[in-house]
Amino acid sequence: MKLEGVIVATVTPFTKDGVNYEGLRLLLSKIVEAGYHGIFPTSSTGEVTKLTVEERVRVMQLAKEVAGGRALVVGGTGTGDHVSTIEVARRYRDVGVDLLLITPPYYIQYDWAAIYAFYKKVLDKVDMPVILYTIPLATGYNIPVEVFELVANEYSQVVGVKDSSGDFRYHLDLIHLLGRRLSVLQGLDMLFVPSLLMGAHGGVLAGPNFLGALTLKEYQLVREGKVAEAVELHNRLMPLWRFMGGCGLVGKLGGKWPTLYKLAAQLVHGVDMGPPREPLPPVDDKDVKELHRLLKELGLI
Repeated sequence: MKLEGVIVATVTPFTKDGVNYEGLRLLLSKIVEAGYHGIFPTSSTGEVTKLTVEERVRVMQLAKEVAGGRALVVGGTGTGDHVSTIEVARRYRDVGVDLLLITPPYYIQYDWAAIYAFYKKVLDKVDMPVILYTIPLATGYNIPVEVFELVANEYSQVVGVKDSSGDFRYHLDLIHLLGRRLSVLQGLDMLFVPSLLMGAHGGVLAGPNFLGALTLKEYQLVREGKVAEAVELHNRLMPLWRFMGGCGLVGKLGGKWPTLYKLAAQLVHGVDMGPPREPLPPVDDKDVKELHRLLKELGLI
C-alpha cells in the first residue's frame, strides 16, 4: 500500500448522552464528498481515549459505511498497552477498517527497548496495514527514527509513520531515513506545506474538519509544482493556526484542543458538535469571537 494525500482526523460530535452518530455521519459525508483520501474518526482529535471500545467500533462501522470505497478508513487504537491495542485492532479488522494507526504507550516514560518490544508484541498479532505514530505532546517522549526504522524493517505491514512531534528537524530525519520505504505523514496542519516541499507523502490532519477543500488544495498545488501558490495559501492560514495553538505547538495539548476544532466545524457546517467530553472545558466567549472572525476572513462562513 502506498499512502499519499490527506487523511482527515475527524472530531467526534457528542450529546450529553453519548456520541452523536448522525452528526458524525454528516461530517464524514462532507469530508468524503470533498475528495479527501481518507477519514480517521478514532483519532486524538476525535477524543479517542475518551471513547469506549464499543463506541470506537460503532464509529468505525459508520465510517466504512460513509466512505463506501471512496476513501480509506483509518482506525486509531488510542490505548496504552499491547493487550488492549491488539484487541481493538482485531475489532477494527472485523469491521473492515483499511489501516490501523497504533498509539504508542503513554502514562509511563518508557525506554526505547520497551517501545520496540511493544511494537513487536502488537505486530506479531496484527495482520493489517499499519501506521506508526509519535505524539510526544501527549505521551511525554518522542520515538527515535531508528526505532521506527528497526520495526519497519522487520514488519512488512508497516506502511507509514505519522509525525505529530512539531519538531521539523526530526521530521526531516524521518523523510531522509524512511521516506523511500514508508509514507511519512505530517500530523500538524501548521507544518503541512513545508513538509510536502521537503518530501513528505501527505498528512493526517484535523483542519479539513472545517476548511472545506483548502488542505486538499495545498496538497495538489505542491504536487503540481505550484510552490508559490501553495506557500501563499499556507501563509493565509497561518493566523488561524497561530490562534489554534498549532495543535499543541505551544508545548502542550491544552484544553482548547480539540474543542476549537469542533467549534470551527460547527460554525462552518452547521452540525451541532455538542460539548467536548469531560474533563475538557468549553472555550470562552472571547475565543469564540476570534475564531468566528478568522473563519470569516478566510471566507469559510
